[in-house]
Amino acid sequence: MQRTALAFHDAGGTKVEAIAGGQSCWRFRPHFHAGDEVVRILAGRARLRLGSSSAELGQGDTIVVPAGAIHRFEPVDEKGWAFSSEFMPRPAQAQGQGCSDAESDGLVRQVKLLLAERPALRTQVEAIAKACAVSSGHLARTFRRATGTGLHNFQVLLAVRKAKALLQEGAPPAEAALDGGFYDQAHLNREFVRTFGMTPGTFRSAWAAH
Repeated sequence: MQRTALAFHDAGGTKVEAIAGGQSCWRFRPHFHAGDEVVRILAGRARLRLGSSSAELGQGDTIVVPAGAIHRFEPVDEKGWAFSSEFMPRPAQAQGQGCSDAESDGLVRQVKLLLAERPALRTQVEAIAKACAVSSGHLARTFRRATGTGLHNFQVLLAVRKAKALLQEGAPPAEAALDGGFYDQAHLNREFVRTFGMTPGTFRSAWAAH
């Protein structure tokens, strides 16, 4: 299933990724990007949820979502919305793991590092809470309040990001799935579409063709 169209162009020798979606009721999972995202609303209205804040956007509006900020766009009504996005890459040392400046230390940062170290998508909240010396309930509430998403979804985002990088290097989707920590290619397909609106194969082909 493909919900978005993907294209690339050069900007000063850097490959810039761009996607667009025709008017429909797009509802993407909470996610983040390695670079700043410039979003333009082409038609309809959409709601941006960014952490604990939200804002409604309409045709002609443009907004920049900072790199590493966990966010999601969703329709305001049944008429849906159309959009285009460009992703401005950042140097590797400046890329976060879904971590804004306000979250750059303390419990949330520790949890993110622990999740990033786990090779498979098995989020053991109790074990992570024990490592952080807090209760499971406190951990889950604090993480969601700070990031706008749950522990498991964040770990899935890390795995999707890793698989995407492998696809950019030319890995077949099945290989990217296993090396990224997914159970199989079908599992990666589902999560990739939920996050980016296209299949891993579609992304890999478009990246290689540019």
